[in-house]
Amino acid sequence: MRSPSLAGVLVAAVAATGCLVEVEKVADPRAALASARAEMARVQGQPGRPGHLEVLVYDHAEGQLIRASLPMWLVHKMDESDDVDLDLGAQEGEAAKRVRRHLRLEDIEKAGRGALVQVEEEDGDQVLVWLR
Repeated sequence: MRSPSLAGVLVAAVAATGCLVEVEKVADPRAALASARAEMARVQGQPGRPGHLEVLVYDHAEGQLIRASLPMWLVHKMDESDDVDLDLGAQEGEAAKRVRRHLRLEDIEKAGRGALVQVEEEDGDQVLVWLR
């Protein structure tokens, strides 16, 4: 029997946990980004296993703020699924395998709660990823 598809897992997650992704048009993302950075700082180093992977993306060209909150059980499901590949261009399959060999979910979780990634592009796009 084939494992459930990513779409099936996401549908189940939405049904079980409510909306995971929120997209909104914003004229100025500074308040949302500051709030996210404050939460990252607040949870940094707190004991216990993280319960959620949080993502906040500001797309400057579109004026969109995208928030996603994924429960860790869903992140684990996605990590185990053969249907999930990283979009790394023409060599996607091999590159994804190499990334998975060197960057495992268990290692990310060991980093603990708090900031994982903070990117600010020259064009104004910003990405924040953290565990809480």
